[in-house]
Amino acid sequence: MSENKCTPFSQQLAYINRGTLDSELTETLAEVIKAVRETGKKGAVTLTLNCSMLNTRDENTMKLTPKVTRSVPELDRADTIMFSTADGDLLRDDPSQTQLDLRVIDKPEQSAAPIKLQSNQ
Repeated sequence: MSENKCTPFSQQLAYINRGTLDSELTETLAEVIKAVRETGKKGAVTLTLNCSMLNTRDENTMKLTPKVTRSVPELDRADTIMFSTADGDLLRDDPSQTQLDLRVIDKPEQSAAPIKLQSNQ
């Protein structure tokens, strides 16, 4: 392995966008980790660094353009069963089922008679 005199990537990351990229990645990773823990599903954080020369006259001056993307897992949504009509409407109740006029009937109050205990003496 050849000796590498380059600045470590972690240090370079702190320089890009005056440190705001490092902060953004920290917050993004925390967001994804929380969602992975909540859902049990996979998530991802992707950093893309587009590198180009600032101009063609000076090959030493580079322009770095970062892009951060995330894949945040979501909880499964509950299914809803509805009934469709010929004109494209959705209904909660089955239109072919007869509707019953159901009512709640209040129970009459029962008087609580005291319970008498008898002793065997």
